[in-house]
Amino acid sequence: MKFAHLSIPLAGCVLMACSSEDLETANFGSDLNKNHYNYVNATQYEVKFHTANTKLNGHERNVANEKYYVTTLATTAVPKRIEHEHNINRQISFYAKSLNSIGRHKQMKYKVETDQNYHVIAWQDNVENIKLTLLKQQTNNKDDHFALRFLSNVDQTITVNNKPLSVAKGAVSSWHSLQNCTSDLKLNGQPVEFCNASFNNSYTLVINNQEIEEIITE
Repeated sequence: MKFAHLSIPLAGCVLMACSSEDLETANFGSDLNKNHYNYVNATQYEVKFHTANTKLNGHERNVANEKYYVTTLATTAVPKRIEHEHNINRQISFYAKSLNSIGRHKQMKYKVETDQNYHVIAWQDNVENIKLTLLKQQTNNKDDHFALRFLSNVDQTITVNNKPLSVAKGAVSSWHSLQNCTSDLKLNGQPVEFCNASFNNSYTLVINNQEIEEIITE
C-alpha cells in the first residue's frame, strides 16, 4: 500500500507533464521541509506579503511577482499563519510592500532551518521606511512571569525591571522575565503597559521610543 501511495503523484505528473516547479517540493506527503510562518504587520500601513523559494534550477525568482503573493494585513490586523514548503536549498525570499504609501517596500533572503517556525515581521523605522525581520519562534516561559524580548525601530535604552537595557535598531534582545505589566517596562522613562499579555507566556514586543507597536505571541 505504501508503494502505491507514493506512486500516485509521479503517475499524475507523467500524465499531466508536470514542470520542474511542480516537482520542486514534491515530498509525497512528507512534512520534513514544511515550516509555519507567522506574518506580522507592525507598521502604520496596509502591507502585502510575498514569499518564494529563492532559486529553482539555479534561476532566481522575482519574489515581487504577484504569483508569490501570500497575504495582506491592515495596520491593526491579527497576524496570519501560513505554511510554506522550502526546497532543498532552504533559501527563501520574502517581500513586503505598503499598499497606501508609494515606494515603501522591502525584500530579504534567508536560509531557513528544517522543522523551525518563524515570525515574518514588517516594521518601520523612524523615517517610515518598511523593514523586514525574520525571527525564529521561541518560548522562554517562567511561572508567574511574562517572558519578553524586544525588537526596537530605533537605537535606544529602555528600562526593564528598573534596570537600563540598550537595544539596537532592528536587533532582537535577549529574553527578560517581568511580573508587573504596568510598571516593569519603561520607554523614554515612562511606564508602558502590556497587560493584554498573560502570565506564563512568551512575547516579542515591537517597540519605538514611546510605545509598543505590536505584541507578538510566541
